[in-house]
Amino acid sequence: MNQFKKNIEVPTEGSHKKVHLADETIKKASDFSFFIKKEKLNEWLLPIFMFVVVVVFYVALSHYHVKSIKHQDDLKKEINELRSEYISVKSMLMKKSNQTEVSKRLEEEQIKELITPPIVIKPNKK
Repeated sequence: MNQFKKNIEVPTEGSHKKVHLADETIKKASDFSFFIKKEKLNEWLLPIFMFVVVVVFYVALSHYHVKSIKHQDDLKKEINELRSEYISVKSMLMKKSNQTEVSKRLEEEQIKELITPPIVIKPNKK
């Protein structure tokens, strides 16, 4: 693009040659054809098809990779939430399983704590 701009100036009496040179360059660039001749079409069809397949496969893999990374991040967040919930529930259970807490709950139901140790009863062997 810059090669066209450097030759174009405001036309004055002496600059008609530069403008004409830029017009020729633009015309040559516009005449360039990207089309494949019919004779070469059979040769180029398979490589072009393979290239398109590889590009589509690459794009699909990149989308799958991004999706799996997002899923991984979501799972990490969920694991952290569950871990914090586990720790809080475990601490509450530890607190409630203390002897003093158990005795308080039993007093509410009018069950008294044993003061003497339990007696083990052994069966008689005959």
